[in-house]
Amino acid sequence: MANNIRFTVGGITYSIQSEDSAEYIQSLGRELDHKMNVIAKKSPFLSTTMVAVLAAMDAADSAKKAELENIELRRQLDDMTERYAIAKSTADSLQRQAQSEEFEEEFEDEPF
Repeated sequence: MANNIRFTVGGITYSIQSEDSAEYIQSLGRELDHKMNVIAKKSPFLSTTMVAVLAAMDAADSAKKAELENIELRRQLDDMTERYAIAKSTADSLQRQAQSEEFEEEFEDEPF
């Protein structure tokens, strides 16, 4: 069930419905409000809309970089998993070979 959540950005209170917790949505609002304040202080001549667009671009940039990092980490995990499987298969094969050789040596001198 969606929660009706209120948060404030730039002195304006917004109300949205979300499945996320109020704490989470409000923390996003505080983060956005902070980012907009930093941008506005650095460039006081920008309109609120321009500040909001720059804050949105910063958030989009962070999200895209996190997505690309996630993709790279998944690729590395897949590669390591494949290398582990090959190493395990090799180790298992070597162990079977060593056991077979031990068995042969044990009965090598036995008359049958």
